[in-house]
Amino acid sequence: MALILPFLLAFAGGATDMARAYQAWLTIESAARNAAEYVATTSADSTAALTDAKHVVCTESQTAPGFTKGSPPNAIINCTSPVTTVPSFAISTTQTGASTANPIATAHVRVTLPFNTLFPYPFVPHGGWTLTTDATYQIVRGR
Repeated sequence: MALILPFLLAFAGGATDMARAYQAWLTIESAARNAAEYVATTSADSTAALTDAKHVVCTESQTAPGFTKGSPPNAIINCTSPVTTVPSFAISTTQTGASTANPIATAHVRVTLPFNTLFPYPFVPHGGWTLTTDATYQIVRGR
């Protein structure tokens, strides 16, 4: 028992950390997808797109391991982790299928979350991992 117990505990801890990492990745994947949809549907410009995306991602990922609140009074919607960026946001009236009355909006949202394991494991980087996801959404507005 003394020889097998350390291995069993290591496997149990590893399984727990892998489940936590998978749950965190699913959370930020969903948050990025929802943020891209919200930004493409409602935002007017790149500045508003970044603010809107950050609010959606922070609100939806507050249960993820690695989430860090921002400063009050809006500590949750102004979180510092996960990091949200909007690499591209465009509203086009000249794209195929678009018109002045029904422009096509495209939003690309990237979310990055640092993840640390519960225990330091041999052969696993002690600093943790960086979970990253991208989502792009395109919609014809005004229909």
